Amino acid sequence: MNITKNNNSFQLDGLPITYTIAEGTPLILCETQCHIPTNFGETFFDTSITIEGQSFENIEDWITELYK
Repeated sequence: MNITKNNNSFQLDGLPITYTIAEGTPLILCETQCHIPTNFGETFFDTSITIEGQSFENIEDWITELYK
């Protein structure tokens, strides 16, 4: 899976569903998993999902890139 970023939102694999990043703090579950607050509620992500084709080894770097 790959995330394509937009202004304060993103799409997964180019699907027409847009997730808007909501107010709140990401919840880190472990080194590779987290919950991100979105307009669909807390959404689970892990580092197997790339962002703009870029891979990450830890969830902290993944979250930083998502929120850029």
